[in-house]
This record gives sequence, C-alpha cells and structure tokens, in this order.
Amino acid sequence: MKLAGTAWLGLVSTAAIVAMFLDFATYTSSGEADIDVGTTASIATVETSLDVPTFVIRGPGGGMKCKAFPAGNGLPGHDALTMDSSCAGLYPPLANARTWHNNEDGTIDLSDNLGRTIVEFSPGDGLAYISVEPRSVILSMSAEGVSLF
Repeated sequence: MKLAGTAWLGLVSTAAIVAMFLDFATYTSSGEADIDVGTTASIATVETSLDVPTFVIRGPGGGMKCKAFPAGNGLPGHDALTMDSSCAGLYPPLANARTWHNNEDGTIDLSDNLGRTIVEFSPGDGLAYISVEPRSVILSMSAEGVSLF
C-alpha cells in the first residue's frame, strides 16, 4: 500500500504538532526558576512622573505657568491637592489651594482647606479647561504636555 502525497503531508504535520506539544509540556514543567525571592521583594519600585497626575495651569499667553498634583484621598470627586510653589506668582490665592473637586456639571474647583472655591475651571474647546470663576482671572489648565495658549 502506497500513501498519497497529501496523506504523507498530513502524517508529517501531525507528528510535528505532537512533537511541539511534547516539547512545550517538558519546558513548562522543568521545575522552579532560579529567582531569589528575598532580593526580588526588596527592590523598591520607582515612581515615575507618569504615575502621578500632573496638570499645568497657565496664564494668558502661556508665559507663566505652575503645576497642580491631585492625589486621591478616598472621597469620591474630591482629591487632595498639592500646588507647585510657582502658582503664587501666577495667581496668589492658588498657593492656598488644597482640594480638587470634580463637579457633576464637568467643572473642576480648586478650593482651600475650608472648602472655599479659589478657582473654578470649565471644559474648553479642546483638551484644556478655562477658568470661569473668579471672572477677573484668566487661566487655563491642562494635563501636562497639552497647551491651550
């Protein structure tokens, strides 16, 4: 009995697939890897700038700017806030901002320790927010790397 060409191809393919699975099975069951668990666990994780949300607040023309760092504090919609020291030069009351509040209407309030709003930002045309309160101050706020002005 002589096998046809397609039968030989099927037989060889089946043998190759079986050999591949046997090789994989022996590879995955080859015992534990040589990892020093004590040393690996003691390696500190490095927090990069991508891990911390950063927002840039700018004045008109984009000349002066400062950074705001909201951090979760367990209250939904409210975040603790750290302001860059240069924010006082941009708008002096910003130095007192301690809370970031996401409002249901899409605006964002930066408030002091007592909950009084210092600046309220509203979504702008693009990726940035525009200050709407107080009306005497014109500021924009965007995620780091995005500029409106």
